[in-house]
Amino acid sequence: MIQSVEKQDQSKAHQSVAPHPPLRGYYRDIESRQGFVNELFNRTAYQYRNIDRATGFGSGLWYRKNALESAGLKPGMRVLDVACGPGLVTQCALSVVGPSGLVVGLDPSIGMLREAQKGPCQNLVRGVGERLPFPDGQFDFLSMGYALRHVPDLKGAFAEYRRVLKPGGIVLLLEISRPRSGLLFLLSRFYIKTVLGAVFATGTGNQDLKKLMAYWWETTERCVPPETILAALKDSGFGNCSVKEWFSGLLRDYRAVKG
Repeated sequence: MIQSVEKQDQSKAHQSVAPHPPLRGYYRDIESRQGFVNELFNRTAYQYRNIDRATGFGSGLWYRKNALESAGLKPGMRVLDVACGPGLVTQCALSVVGPSGLVVGLDPSIGMLREAQKGPCQNLVRGVGERLPFPDGQFDFLSMGYALRHVPDLKGAFAEYRRVLKPGGIVLLLEISRPRSGLLFLLSRFYIKTVLGAVFATGTGNQDLKKLMAYWWETTERCVPPETILAALKDSGFGNCSVKEWFSGLLRDYRAVKG
């Protein structure tokens, strides 16, 4: 009986949890998803900071820094920012940890890393969150800003995050999520998917920006609920798992600690 329970627990721990169902309108099969996402970001990375200003109404950097500090980031800490994109979270983390700390940004998109190089963080690595190229127990803090939807398996990614954190290390996941309010849901979808997609595509002549905003919203709309994300964190060995919400859940900050 004990062996049977142990086997069930192991099976549960290794059962993959996708952040959302496959979106066949964008890629052929699940194996093609990472390549699609990388190429889409490569072609649109040069506009990502402008997109962030438009979606956050200019408050993006302030919000990120406040979230980092509220989660427990302090001077002198060693930070890994997974899916760093153009370096917005890394920039904020650097301003908190100061010269005695260290911030490393990681992203699979070459285009995003080129944009990140224009910022203050120069410790940049190409890679994916589910296969981190770092030894065990290297970091005090791990962040991921608005990219959880792009990992193939939440539990697999969270297990890697836990591996590279020191005991007591903190993970912070920032997410734009489907709001509970029906009205805010409709307004957010119209603004992000329709308005911003058309504005950026028309203003730049780059139709990939329209596709980016549509894909961004669809992954937001179809992402698993917060209960699933918290459960995946717990199943991966994290403790003190919690989520803070703003604007009826449009913004959610997940925090957990390695025991």
